[in-house]
Amino acid sequence: MSKISTEQMTRLKGQFSAKYGIEMDDWSAMVMTEITQRFMLLTSEVNRSIVQIDEATKSIKGKVNQINFRNNHEALRFGIGLSLPFAALGSLISIMVLWYSTTTREYNIRKQIIEDYQNAPIYARLMQYGQVVDREGQLCLALTLADLESGNILIGKEYVKDGEFGRILIPLGRK
Repeated sequence: MSKISTEQMTRLKGQFSAKYGIEMDDWSAMVMTEITQRFMLLTSEVNRSIVQIDEATKSIKGKVNQINFRNNHEALRFGIGLSLPFAALGSLISIMVLWYSTTTREYNIRKQIIEDYQNAPIYARLMQYGQVVDREGQLCLALTLADLESGNILIGKEYVKDGEFGRILIPLGRK
């Protein structure tokens, strides 16, 4: 703290003697002056804090809009009304992202199959009309012998026997 002058000490002793009727020694006067100075410093800090708190209170009051409701149902409707558009938009975006990712994944899988198997488009009718049966734990394509005399062969249902090469021909369509 600052130095105490003899004049300040004399004044402090005089004030103390006038107020209490007792004479104060030099040490007590110095301690009392030190306490007074520290108290003044503390008071100025408190006053500055009060001013800052008042300013903050004023700025908060200007930013807060208080809303009062008559009952809980009215408050619930108000809250839903505020959050429903954002929730709906978020849900719509989530659904669109999910749809896009699944369709893209399916498309990529199908594209990869077509690229890997060059004959895949030719087998399309066989896959569409063919009948698969389970025979003793094995999946088999079920076909019947085609009637070549009628000239009408059912794709995916009938086969043609080619005895010349010892093979069975399964019609996949016409070019």
